[in-house]
Amino acid sequence: MKIAVPVDTDKETIFKRTGHAPFFALYEDENLLSVVDNHHGKGEHGAHENHEHDEHESDEDHVAHHKKDISALQGCDVILVQAVGEHMQEALDSLNIKIKKIRKKDGLTANEAVQNFLNNNL
Repeated sequence: MKIAVPVDTDKETIFKRTGHAPFFALYEDENLLSVVDNHHGKGEHGAHENHEHDEHESDEDHVAHHKKDISALQGCDVILVQAVGEHMQEALDSLNIKIKKIRKKDGLTANEAVQNFLNNNL
């Protein structure tokens, strides 16, 4: 099973807002495969740094930007998140990635959360 987790700049601490995370940690079962950039979270999506999208951009365009920015997650089965915005949720849904909401008690690091998920402790 391929699992994604949004992580901070240390590449292991879970980042609360999925769309703003600088990186995603990608796991195959309990094994860390790689850590990939989230271009959306690094402010490469223009106005999104302020958590607002361009007033002239349609919702569909905004979702399309998210989808492009998270293309590295294609093939993942699930993403473990603390919080996910509407547009990011739609982008993940369009890639057929199941969203599993987690809380801080489920793990502060990607590795802890993945282990708890795989052990059905969430």
